[in-house]
Amino acid sequence: MRTRFGVCRRKRRYVSEADALEVVAKATIVLRPYRCGLCRQYHLTSRTKGMRVPRFVLERVMEEENRRAERIF
Repeated sequence: MRTRFGVCRRKRRYVSEADALEVVAKATIVLRPYRCGLCRQYHLTSRTKGMRVPRFVLERVMEEENRRAERIF
């Protein structure tokens, strides 16, 4: 899916994927960086269905699920 110009203009831009991943690591929700076809820089999206999610994000989600499960029992 292509990023529309208005969406690209409103989103924060990151020069490299590594810069974007630093922000992803600190986020409280699951985010994924992607390279924009318009500005050629990186943006973040919360849409992850069928897309690559960084391993540390998956590990964080699994840890949270385990903590919730421990509270139930």
